[in-house]
Amino acid sequence: MLLRNGSRGSQVRSLQNDLIELGFGNYLGKWGADGAFGNASKNAVIAFQRWVKIKIDGIVGNQTRNAINTRKRNAGKLGTFNFNISEFDSKDGTRVPSSGMSNELMLKLERLRYECGNRPMIINSGYRTKSHNRAVGGASNSQHLYARAADIVVSGVKPSKVYKKANKIFANGGVGKYSTFTHVDTRGHKARF
Repeated sequence: MLLRNGSRGSQVRSLQNDLIELGFGNYLGKWGADGAFGNASKNAVIAFQRWVKIKIDGIVGNQTRNAINTRKRNAGKLGTFNFNISEFDSKDGTRVPSSGMSNELMLKLERLRYECGNRPMIINSGYRTKSHNRAVGGASNSQHLYARAADIVVSGVKPSKVYKKANKIFANGGVGKYSTFTHVDTRGHKARF
């Protein structure tokens, strides 16, 4: 089924959520995932099509749907629109493992960025090697070691507000509130600290 300007319903809402998770929520603005394919959704689709270098027509057919699915499945290796995988490299100079960051983490970070008003998000710490984790006093079983965590700062947004939003988005993961940053991870169960 083609989705285009004027389409409505759950498939449009699903598309809009996919676009938010890949980093195109700024095009959807205040309407977000409302299930109505209007000009905002069309512009988000066009921006996505341009980004992945496929036919640019603002219509979601098989090629665009397949490209969205591929980018979501590989977000941890390829990054998203707003996050380059190199931003998550260990601060000791070691690159993210070839298996990549957690796809779930990457997509949820984009969702969090959107929920925080599409403000720039700085990755203070992503993947960590064991030696770097020890050097910074990280937990011995830190999610950073498994490429499933990020310590973040959202430009112009207080860490307490970021924590509140992350608490919902990372409901089945870890969220830590610190005075100058917020920790988020995709450990697979709720942990708050």
